[in-house]
Amino acid sequence: MAFTYDLTASGDDLLISKVRLVIPDNDSTAYELEDAEITYFLDQVADNINGAAVLACQMLARRYAQKVGFTADGATVRYGERARAFAERAAELAQSSQGGISSVTLDRSDGFADQVASGEYASRTVYVKV
Repeated sequence: MAFTYDLTASGDDLLISKVRLVIPDNDSTAYELEDAEITYFLDQVADNINGAAVLACQMLARRYAQKVGFTADGATVRYGERARAFAERAAELAQSSQGGISSVTLDRSDGFADQVASGEYASRTVYVKV
């Protein structure tokens, strides 16, 4: 079972560590996900930290939703609460990843830039979802 959490690392280890930080799942004595699982989520979203964390939280919410809570020896385990907490965290992360619309200026860098500057297509607003 592999656990990586080192925010001074680089490459894949740093990506895994950042996802663990965002979930949060950074306690080496009681972690929820294996490094391979986090790597899978990162692969699904082209190494986007928040995107991988959303997928991870959704999976953890489903995992705990399938378990039945119980009370034994005076201790109560409520998996439903953990499922709800992970589902809420997934929703928070998804909401923060929505971004907004922004306008940017595009400069032509080809050989026709001077001719276009005075033509009918000299200026154009382009909206990019970020």
